Amino acid sequence: ADLVDTQRIGRVLSNLVGISLSVREGEGYYIPVGHTEGKQLSLSTVKAALQKLFADEAKPKVAHNAKFDLAVLHEADLPIRGLTFDTMLGAFLIEPGGHIGLKKLAASQLSLTMTEISELIGTGKKQISMDQVAIEDAAPYAAADADVTLRLMKLQEPQLNELGLRQLLDTIDMPLVPVLLDMELAGVKIDAAFLGEMSSRLDKRLKEIEAQVYELVGQPFNLNSPAQLGDVLFTQLPLTAPGERKTSTGKPMTAVGTLQGT
Repeated sequence: ADLVDTQRIGRVLSNLVGISLSVREGEGYYIPVGHTEGKQLSLSTVKAALQKLFADEAKPKVAHNAKFDLAVLHEADLPIRGLTFDTMLGAFLIEPGGHIGLKKLAASQLSLTMTEISELIGTGKKQISMDQVAIEDAAPYAAADADVTLRLMKLQEPQLNELGLRQLLDTIDMPLVPVLLDMELAGVKIDAAFLGEMSSRLDKRLKEIEAQVYELVGQPFNLNSPAQLGDVLFTQLPLTAPGERKTSTGKPMTAVGTLQGT
């Protein structure tokens, strides 16, 4: 079979501009290293101070969209060990199909309005890169990201435990993050013809299953929409409502753990 070499297709195209950290709720710190202007530390100085901490597996680390952060830090020769929680993955497990972006999660889960990246770099032809943003503007933005990530972790942990999904995060999702990153950085060979054939088979089977679902319900709807799925299961069909487990918008939760308990 013809093999397509994906090596370097997923290479990191983002340079390290700064590092934001938080060690307790309500606090965030920003270390600028790559801005085009302004007083900042050299990357070598920061690496000397943080390499041991970042590489210490006994020191648990939390991130949002950790694979991207790890990729950028890897390229800067700051590998991370001891990653234990990713709030983007946590959000997906709690509410598949719901919001997983940090800003939207902060608004819905913490009632916090965060600065959007477009407010710093602009949009369209006038958009600039992050290294061109003034340090005094980037610092509060980046520090807030770290602080909110820590807050979301503490909010998500009991929810994942209640839904019986913490083990899935700990044993499957989190261990896969560095594995997927290594694959992206090293590159893999794929059988394009085989994957194309498999994709066609799966697509056909999914369409058959969707048709069966629509026939049972009596009407088509968006299976990928938690809101529409919840309405069909708990309003149109005689299923037991999932207790007090609601989404951030007040809709019945359709996570796997919830559905298994109905």
